Amino acid sequence: MLVRSRRLWVVAGLLAVLSASGLFATVFAADEDRDPVQEEKELREQLAKSPNDPELHFKLGNALYDQGKRPEAQAEFENAITLKPDHVKALVNLGVVMNENGYSEEALPYFDRAIALAPKDITVLCNKGQALYALRQYPKAIALYQESIRLEPRNQLPHYLLGVAFADAGIYREAIEEWRRVVEIDPRSEAGITAAEGIKVLQELLPQTGQAQEPAKAK
Repeated sequence: MLVRSRRLWVVAGLLAVLSASGLFATVFAADEDRDPVQEEKELREQLAKSPNDPELHFKLGNALYDQGKRPEAQAEFENAITLKPDHVKALVNLGVVMNENGYSEEALPYFDRAIALAPKDITVLCNKGQALYALRQYPKAIALYQESIRLEPRNQLPHYLLGVAFADAGIYREAIEEWRRVVEIDPRSEAGITAAEGIKVLQELLPQTGQAQEPAKAK
């Protein structure tokens, strides 16, 4: 019982770290080198001259999001969509913010609208998967991650998310397999570094679960 309790505590901590790694932030964000405070100032000045420009509202939403101003960011993404209903990036980012704020069910229609416009964009598919996962609709979420892998097998994001889902379910061998693929694609990226740490943790837990450690499958 003590071993099991320790294992659950370790995995819970691991998943908290993985979920906070930054991969679940808005996927269509501003340039990381830009100062979001300065960018907000510049965008507000531009909006004063062009208040009906949906792209400016979208960019302002990203700048606000990067400062942790979630309600204001949500409002700007909504403004962008009002002005341009088929703005895929704004639809996705609005869904992300709503999901992060606990309104996962309400976020789904925005992801569905984005998917209708960009059915093969895996950033859209994966973020809908995150909302479904938050709603504990695990099979549907995993299906979207797997579809994303089929579309872009060399993209780290769906492998990473699928690994988190497997780890959360206690399927550690499969989680390690997915995270190994993340590391193989780009070991120096944030996802690669975080996945490598996750692999180390789960490898230590494998003997306790009775699962045999296996090498990654050949591609």
